[in-house]
Amino acid sequence: MASVTAPAPSALHPRAAAFTEGARSVERRIGLLFAATGTVLILLMGVLGLIMRLTQANVIDVSPAWFYRLLTLHGMGMITGALIAAMGALWYVLHESVPLRVGHMLASYALTVVGAVCVLVATLVGGFGAGWTFLPPLSFYPAGQWPVWSESLFFVGMLLVGGGFFVYCIDVLRQTTNTFGGLTGALGWRFLAEHEAQPPPASVIAATVIAFDGLLAMSAGMTIGLGLLGRTYDSGVGFDLLVSKNLVYFFGHTIANLLIYLVAGAVYVLLPRYAGRPYEVTKVFVAGWGVALVLIVTVYSHHLYMDFVQPRWAQIVSEISSYASALPVAVVTVYSMTMLVWGSRYRWTLASTLLYLGLMGWAIGGTGAVIDSIIPFNFRLHNTVWVVAHFHTYLMLTVVVWLLAFIAHLLERDAGRTSSRLARTWTVMLLLVGGFGLTGTWFVEGVLGVPRRYAIQPPGTAGYSLVGSIFGILFALGVLACVAQLVSLGRAAWAGRHYVVAERVDSWTGTHYGARVERDTFERPAVETAPWRPWDVPLAGPVQIWFGAAACVVALASFFPQIVSASESSVRYHHLDHAGHFFLGVVAGLTIASLPAVSRRLGDRSSLGLAGVMLAPSAMMLVMVPRFYEPLEHHSFEHALYHLAMAGFGLVTGLAASRLGRVGGRLSAFLSVGMVLLFAAAMKGG
Repeated sequence: MASVTAPAPSALHPRAAAFTEGARSVERRIGLLFAATGTVLILLMGVLGLIMRLTQANVIDVSPAWFYRLLTLHGMGMITGALIAAMGALWYVLHESVPLRVGHMLASYALTVVGAVCVLVATLVGGFGAGWTFLPPLSFYPAGQWPVWSESLFFVGMLLVGGGFFVYCIDVLRQTTNTFGGLTGALGWRFLAEHEAQPPPASVIAATVIAFDGLLAMSAGMTIGLGLLGRTYDSGVGFDLLVSKNLVYFFGHTIANLLIYLVAGAVYVLLPRYAGRPYEVTKVFVAGWGVALVLIVTVYSHHLYMDFVQPRWAQIVSEISSYASALPVAVVTVYSMTMLVWGSRYRWTLASTLLYLGLMGWAIGGTGAVIDSIIPFNFRLHNTVWVVAHFHTYLMLTVVVWLLAFIAHLLERDAGRTSSRLARTWTVMLLLVGGFGLTGTWFVEGVLGVPRRYAIQPPGTAGYSLVGSIFGILFALGVLACVAQLVSLGRAAWAGRHYVVAERVDSWTGTHYGARVERDTFERPAVETAPWRPWDVPLAGPVQIWFGAAACVVALASFFPQIVSASESSVRYHHLDHAGHFFLGVVAGLTIASLPAVSRRLGDRSSLGLAGVMLAPSAMMLVMVPRFYEPLEHHSFEHALYHLAMAGFGLVTGLAASRLGRVGGRLSAFLSVGMVLLFAAAMKGG
């Protein structure tokens, strides 16, 4: 009895085999886990969005209180769902060349999902409805609509989601910089300066930029989140409203922006598999992403043009960044990808079609964003639904479409086929007509001045909401049609992964027949993790260690009686003095743990390091409120112990940061001190 195994047909371009690695099971499972979880959450939030649109169209009757609950959940839930799925997509392609840790990825998943559940309970059960922006002091004046526990739970949920992304970014940054020779190597700057012959892969450069900027955004978000959480149990906490608003929008806008870049990092790997051409990293590409490293975190303040007390230099930087941010997107990604497809005999499948359509959504949505950032237009458009239009364009028609394409790619590879042309055609038509029809009505309403975030729209505008709802239903039908095809591909992929049709010969009759037998699976070896080195610490060499010791001596000034006494004249100065104590502890921890003998003894404890750099600064800021320190001011010994505790939190943070490598350790230590300083700037007496 003989058997011959026929090769499974491929949905990819025939020439893609030359540069496409076989996916390992861990990559498929993690990718599908994150993508499926995020997509389900996105679909649920989309239903809430349709309910709100139908409410504004006077088709259904949802009370304003419930509208703002749904608005809050929709905003936070949609961003969280897209973030989970996008993290999985980038991790899937990045894991081919970088030894990312599965344990850290699962920890990130757990934190993010638990955070999403907290937000769900806080809004639907607790009634919290202050909006995803949670701008102080609105959250603390509920007018009887929500209890204090729902505020606390919402802020805890936000902090958990931020913590999950923080874990993800630290792991990505540490592994890319370790694998490609430091931060400048992972960003491709050595290649740009012709110090290296070969650049890193495009996905590595994108992931390094995303991880770096993501850590900055998460630090700002967690700082204001901890301050708001402190206000729930101490009414003496006050806020500098302008600083607080800057922190909120720096966090919110940057994360919403990074969603596109996260998925774009995966598209650099996925789209060439259907074009049959590898994506070549050029100096223009490296320079573009180098510029994006700065632009991503500086465009947020175009949301604050109307805050006339905002520093003028911040508005000028924002204006320049808003214009300039379109160039890397248009030249590096959209243009280069369309040129990769041009003349390539592109393999049109469900995944590849969605990948290509996403480029259009990014270009159109980005154009709407740039128009809104022009100051004369901004004064007319920014508090209108024009803003809703532009970010829904690139979220719905770029991020969501690309995430569906990612899932389709995973299933097509395992199934060895794609869906029918008729099904793909109807799906694309529904997505395009429904998606651009919905966002188009918002663009028109924005020009007419219809405000955003209003449960009750101005008289005479319900017709626009009705038309938008109809287009929204068409888009939802397109998504459902796509999901139906994914389910069919999933069944075929399951069979394709585990079984293969083998030709058999009957020993009695000699006839040939096909039988389904278990497939012999072969997985390429995992990327080897670089062995832990005791000298891979933030302060390397005697000079840097002596510099750390000198910084400790200078930071001791924060304990001088004159400084402590002077700091008690104001809440902000008191917090600033606490930041000095914390800084002393951080530098001391880094210096001690960077000593070769101590570093060898501590060993490779990256998981504990991640926990330490997140928990220690958070705990410090949670107790850095008047409720805890004001009763101690008349008791010298207890007050001194409190100040020592601030340094103790810093010491734990410094020791933990030392376990995260040179780049990750330095950045996490720097950000932890920055969080405490921002906390001092944003918080004031009640």
